[in-house]
Amino acid sequence: MVSSVRLAGGETLAGDWVVSALAPETLLDALPEALRTSDAFAAASTHTWAPIVNLHVWYDRRVADFVFTAFLDSPVQWVFNRTRIAGLAGPGEYLTVSLSGAWEYWGQSKAELRALFIPELSRLLPAAREARVDRFIVVKEQRATFRSLPGGPANRLGATTPVANLVLAGDWTDTGWPATMEGAVRSGEAAANAVESGRRRAEQS
Repeated sequence: MVSSVRLAGGETLAGDWVVSALAPETLLDALPEALRTSDAFAAASTHTWAPIVNLHVWYDRRVADFVFTAFLDSPVQWVFNRTRIAGLAGPGEYLTVSLSGAWEYWGQSKAELRALFIPELSRLLPAAREARVDRFIVVKEQRATFRSLPGGPANRLGATTPVANLVLAGDWTDTGWPATMEGAVRSGEAAANAVESGRRRAEQS
C-alpha cells in the first residue's frame, strides 16, 4: 500500500488512493527499488521516444483559411491556425507547424529551421508570400511521444498495479491507442474506473 507521496519540496501528501500520471522513467525513480525492478514495473524502463519540433509563426496579416490542415509532399506536416482556434483578433495570424518524428530537424538551429520552413509555408500558402513574419519561435521536445515498436506492447502497463491503492495513467500505459491526447484521456478514464472498482471491493469486504 502507498501510505503517502513525498513532494519535491519535502512535504508529504496522504490519501486513500494514488494515481500516478508520471512518465515511465519518472515513475520508476519514485518507486522503491524492490518495486522498480519487479516484473510488474521493470518493463516500463524499456520505452524509447520520438521528438517533436513545433514552429510558432506570427504573420502580420491573415494567410490561412483553415483551422488546421496537413500537407503531403512537403517537410511541413501539420499546421494549426492558433488565431482561429483561440478566436484571436486580427489583423495578424499565428500558425503552429508541428513536426512529429522530428529527428531530421532536432539538431537544426532556429535560423536553419526558419530558412527552410518560411519559404515552404509561402509555397503552400499563397497569401503568406507578401506577408511579414513578425515573430518565429522554435520549441523542441526530445521525449515527446513514446514509440510503439513491434513486439513492444508488454511495456505498456495497465491502470491497476500490484500495489493495491496505486493506479497508473498516461498515454504510455495500455490504452490501446498510440501516444495521443485521446490515448491520455482513455488512460484517465481507466484510472478512474480502477479507483472506483477498488473502492467498491473495499466497501464490500
